[in-house]
Amino acid sequence: MKTIDFDQPVRNLAHQNPEFVDQMVELGFTKITVPGMLDSVGRFVTLNKGCRIMGIPKDKVVAYFKDAGYEVINDDK
Repeated sequence: MKTIDFDQPVRNLAHQNPEFVDQMVELGFTKITVPGMLDSVGRFVTLNKGCRIMGIPKDKVVAYFKDAGYEVINDDK
């Protein structure tokens, strides 16, 4: 089973999972596609922080990844 760790930097998650960036865009995290964003801000922004910054409900993101067959961890912050 694939795992999404909400405490991992977004860049790490993107490197581990080729579909991750497209999935994030689908969820509303459109800034992830801005050139250089993933390699700069993505080094320290986690999904927990990203949800807060972008104002996207974390429960929506958790449900999306669970529905896509991921085990979701560290989403309780």
